[in-house]
Amino acid sequence: MNSRQQFEEIYLKYSDKIYRYVYLSINDPYLAEDIVSEVFLRVWRKWSKIKLNFIQALLYKIAKNIIVDLYRKQKNRRQISLEETMERGIEPFYDQKLIENLHKDDNIQKLNQQIKLLPQNLKEVLILRFINEMSAREVGVALDMTEVNVRVLQYRAIKKLKEVIKNE
Repeated sequence: MNSRQQFEEIYLKYSDKIYRYVYLSINDPYLAEDIVSEVFLRVWRKWSKIKLNFIQALLYKIAKNIIVDLYRKQKNRRQISLEETMERGIEPFYDQKLIENLHKDDNIQKLNQQIKLLPQNLKEVLILRFINEMSAREVGVALDMTEVNVRVLQYRAIKKLKEVIKNE
């Protein structure tokens, strides 16, 4: 199998998982698509140096770094309110079908909202472990932490979610 075929296989296997991870982190479907593209572009550029036995962890690590960079850049930008935007003559665009598809199941939506309220480190561990079905070892590699630390954060995240759900 040549490099291009290997890359295509990896893209097909992981692109949806990376998209879910990014989308749940930033809550913007269009920007999530851009970030996923950037992740795979970076992988392709370094293809000859990449070890395929840890490719999944590498993909998540790249995605996380891009998200962190995005937050840093946004921190320095001035936010424009919806009212200001409309005053400038720009109408907001809503794709109702996309919104409906993303939020079909009300329970999943509520759970996603609760996950988004978790601290970033707990949220990342939950998403990678349970939504993207990575092992604790793979999550540790992706997030630069030990497997034990991943399990501790996983326990704390589940405990917090249980408390929130119990109090609803």
